[in-house]
Amino acid sequence: MTNRLPALTSGGALCLVLLTFTSYGTSQTLTTLYSFTGGSNGEVPLGNLAFADGANGPVLYGATFSGTSNVVFSLTSPASPGESWTYAVLDTFTYGSTEGFMPAGGVALGSGGALYGTTKFGGGGGGTACGPEYGCGSVFSLTPPASPGGAWTQALLYGFSGDPGDGYFPVAGVVAGDGGVLYGTTSLGGTRCSGDCGTVFSLTPPTSPGGAWSETLLHSFGPPSQAYGPMAGVTIGSGGDLYGTTAYGGARGCGTVFTLKPPASPGGPWAEGTLYSFTCAPDGEKPVAGLEFGAGGVLYGTTNLGGTGDCPSGCGTVFALTPPASPGGAWTETVLHSFTDNNGDGAYPWAGVVIGGGGVLYGTTAEGGNSPTCCGSVFSLTPPASPGGAWTEAVLGFGGSPNGGASPRGGLVIGSEGVLYGTTTAGGNRNNGAIFAWKP
Repeated sequence: MTNRLPALTSGGALCLVLLTFTSYGTSQTLTTLYSFTGGSNGEVPLGNLAFADGANGPVLYGATFSGTSNVVFSLTSPASPGESWTYAVLDTFTYGSTEGFMPAGGVALGSGGALYGTTKFGGGGGGTACGPEYGCGSVFSLTPPASPGGAWTQALLYGFSGDPGDGYFPVAGVVAGDGGVLYGTTSLGGTRCSGDCGTVFSLTPPTSPGGAWSETLLHSFGPPSQAYGPMAGVTIGSGGDLYGTTAYGGARGCGTVFTLKPPASPGGPWAEGTLYSFTCAPDGEKPVAGLEFGAGGVLYGTTNLGGTGDCPSGCGTVFALTPPASPGGAWTETVLHSFTDNNGDGAYPWAGVVIGGGGVLYGTTAEGGNSPTCCGSVFSLTPPASPGGAWTEAVLGFGGSPNGGASPRGGLVIGSEGVLYGTTTAGGNRNNGAIFAWKP
């Protein structure tokens, strides 16, 4: 299988033409809020943003993924309209640090304004599986200062060891559940497939302040379901059930949607179930993003490959997974859109979708849009007026350097008044990536 991956930086002349949202009746453009400058200020924001309402308006939090410059940052809206947003580095990760480095999954906002995230490397663990020079990855927290303007406090919550049975190399972020328990995935590790199929884990906060967090391996992927390679985090459903995707495995080897049900008694095993196995083109293939719950318990997501587009192995899809009418029945998968990489359409979605008003889905693609080689897109999918009808897509392409962003790998977050925020891995004033806003 060949997968055309977009580069994290782009060279040459990048396209500058913007597409419009014809379905909304008015011309729409993307607003660049900040262009990354590299060095100590970070470059290549890869994961999702977290949104908070600040004193003057929105505050965005995120992380950058670069071998030389990876940071956790904030971007604060101005006190007066028209002024510049304020960018600040909250914490810096150092290559080879035992605290971890290279955060790939962005950050999640917890209680008290704390930020939680993962790093792919570092963390103090150095098992033979991941190499002592790199480390096996970590889960970290950043606690805001007691007084405005003070320093944020970083803490290493857990360092993956790479030992048999433990996970390693987390490339997705975490999500907070009841009691402040964090849930996440590692792309490798576990007890099956010689420790290379990946895991789902939980981290329970200490009972007393300052104590150690407790990690629990909830599930190791591999036989008998054969699902493996989770590249996204998990979504928490009713009753504490966890839902997620694996990029590989399943009945046809094209990836899966899975669920994990908590045990009836504390300490018991979690029960894995495969809700759907992708079958490759014209169906989806290689889901690398997480899931979003919609009305009626329907799950929405994307696949990086597959569909009916002309790209090698397909250009990717947006899909829906509808729960059965009766408990124990089969879930029903529907491909809502197949990306084509033609006529302004996007290609290769690396992130999932968010749901706006009226059930409209919003997301990003890393390629396509204005040009097959540059610069990616944001898209919307509007549900049909009648059940069973076609969803209506609208696309807006990125402009690339010298001002617009390019190649978004992270998803969108919905802020107040329906404004959508996201990041691009390239483009911007210095081609180091950008943060953008879009008001549909």
